[in-house]
Amino acid sequence: MNSDLYVVFVSHSSHDEFIASVIAEKIEVLGAKPWLDKLDLEGGDIVLDRIIKGIDECREAVVLVSPVSVDSQWVLFEIGAVHGQHKRVTPILNGVNHDALKPLKGVKSIELNDFKKFLDELQERIKKENQI
Repeated sequence: MNSDLYVVFVSHSSHDEFIASVIAEKIEVLGAKPWLDKLDLEGGDIVLDRIIKGIDECREAVVLVSPVSVDSQWVLFEIGAVHGQHKRVTPILNGVNHDALKPLKGVKSIELNDFKKFLDELQERIKKENQI
């Protein structure tokens, strides 16, 4: 993968796939590369290895926190892996309170209805990265 690409890992429950796909589309419009299982996993891939590679390659992650994803072991694993690399994780809340996912306690979250705020902030981070 091109190391110049600003990759954003999109963590979500498979039950929230449509919303996660829309999030990925919006990220791509800004010029970043979304890492999304639906787009980046192929038949025969070893899922765990591909997820870890996606997290290794990302600059930051966004986590769609919903009533379903709070119980997802994969989402918890992905949050831990991103945190373990000291990368930014932005929770996007969809129908849940900020404290719904304990590993993200203390991390500033954004409501799904305010997703444009995340996109504006992401665009600024991409611009800064491109100036370096």
